[in-house]
Amino acid sequence: MPKKRPGVRIFGYISKNMTKIKLTIEYDGTNFCGWQSQKNGISIQDTVERALGIYFDCEFVRIYAAGRTDNGVHAKGQVAHFVTDKTVNCYKLCLGVNLNLPDSVAVTNAEIVDEDFDARFSAVSKTYCYRVYVSPTRRPLLDTTYAQVYKPLNVEAMQEAATLLNGTHDFAAFQKTGSNLKGTVRTINSFDVDAVGDVITFTVNGNAFLYNQVRIMCGLLVEVGKGKFNLDDVRAMLDGTRLKFKTLPAKGLTLEHVYY
Repeated sequence: MPKKRPGVRIFGYISKNMTKIKLTIEYDGTNFCGWQSQKNGISIQDTVERALGIYFDCEFVRIYAAGRTDNGVHAKGQVAHFVTDKTVNCYKLCLGVNLNLPDSVAVTNAEIVDEDFDARFSAVSKTYCYRVYVSPTRRPLLDTTYAQVYKPLNVEAMQEAATLLNGTHDFAAFQKTGSNLKGTVRTINSFDVDAVGDVITFTVNGNAFLYNQVRIMCGLLVEVGKGKFNLDDVRAMLDGTRLKFKTLPAKGLTLEHVYY
């Protein structure tokens, strides 16, 4: 445990004269081991905490995020909070912290929030987007944040299949094998599939998600778009049957927004 220095409180609890700050963070997750601090790689959390420590001229700042994003996953609207006993100008905070962040990470907004706000537990839903491009050849300008599909997909079939995933279901078959979560019932508020030219975007909003759930759901829809699976297969997965297909790569997934 790092020694506490005057300036920024180590823990997430507010005491007298403390201010809670909400951050919105955007990042390209390509070269990170995910959001959460880990021993085996550089995380987004470590990177932002280090930049905050430099800005506040203190040894350690702990931040708490709305949720973890996995290795290689991106975010446009990750949310985190921290507490401090210093006076904060939110505009200057964004500029100052960003000076000490790599080009792939930026704090896009900061605001003072009530002491009962919690980036994780106050969230009511999250929106993720998964993006693919259809091309027989690699597209370098898309390849960082999009997955590649080599042949055209049946968008109407994928849209129809997506409607089956809306609502509250047991998504046990839609999580990575070996996950140890006891509760697998989740609610999908909306699931849209849109195509513009050779780019297809899957947009899903839900109250919470299992490990790899969004990538597996979108991967299932891609298989439907290829004609390999049909609506009965989607229903079978919702009933708990695990179908064999590849989980889509992390690079196509972006945490778009967290709602409070």
